[in-house]
Amino acid sequence: MASTASGLPPGRSVTAGIIIVGDEILKGHTQDTNTYFLCRTLRSLGVQVCRVSVVPDEVAIIAAEVTSFSSRFTHVLTAGGIGPTHDDVTFEAVAQAFGDELKPHPELEAAIKALGGKGWEKLSLVPSSARLHYGTDPHTGCPFRFPLVSVRNVYLLPGIPELLRRVLEGLKGLFQNTAVQFHLRELYVAANEASIAPILAQAQAHFGRRLGLGSYPDWGSNYYQVKLTLDSEEEGPLEECLAYLTAHLPQGSLVPYTPNAVEQASEAVYKLTESGNALMLKNPSRSCMSAASPLSLSWSSFYRTPSRGTICRCCRLKVT
Repeated sequence: MASTASGLPPGRSVTAGIIIVGDEILKGHTQDTNTYFLCRTLRSLGVQVCRVSVVPDEVAIIAAEVTSFSSRFTHVLTAGGIGPTHDDVTFEAVAQAFGDELKPHPELEAAIKALGGKGWEKLSLVPSSARLHYGTDPHTGCPFRFPLVSVRNVYLLPGIPELLRRVLEGLKGLFQNTAVQFHLRELYVAANEASIAPILAQAQAHFGRRLGLGSYPDWGSNYYQVKLTLDSEEEGPLEECLAYLTAHLPQGSLVPYTPNAVEQASEAVYKLTESGNALMLKNPSRSCMSAASPLSLSWSSFYRTPSRGTICRCCRLKVT
């Protein structure tokens, strides 16, 4: 069954569990960056991530974790274990978790054939109750060539970070919880954490469950010693706590600081390309240039947009 969106259950609280699949993570061969991106993105969509698990490439272990997570959380997102090789067993494990059989899906067979995907036929073998979700690349407006597979409330994402990010960005609507918006403020304090601990304890006791107050020391910064995070579903308590801390923290200890300044500058440049600014139209973006490059079938082919001969919405240039 194909789908472009899924309904959310009634009520404000929408939760998620994340299962990272891969021996390479547990053995320290590969650094996991998917967890950070998934948690950050889901939080921005009003979804509370409650648990993250890392499991090996073993069918029984993956299946047991999927069964447990599926019964406890609104959404379950797996990352990894999808591909053409012997250790790609996530589809098989999810089928086992729900008592399904692995069967070739006609739409997936057609998609792989259209891509000239000899050797990738394993990707068409999915649980019999699988649903397909066709996303749109937010940077180009072009549809993905290959869908995201889900079974019940479990969504099976690729483990390659670049592809995972692209797929999730193109299918945010599957997880958007409009009933909740999490608000965040960050403060940077040039004071020892122990010296401000009593003030933080008083603030948390006063605001209780209306607000989460986190304290994170940073020994490597020349500008501050502690980062404070204020997190709430409502702006009122957050602003009240901000005022409380401003009044009670040592005078002059709050310092201005812009985290990830280089990343933010890059995002600003990208926004210029989307705005159609004449200065940015002379050169296609990196995504357009890679899309136009000759490429044999690989994972990137499944989510490679736009195709040759189309107009790319990123830079308004024709990809030839």
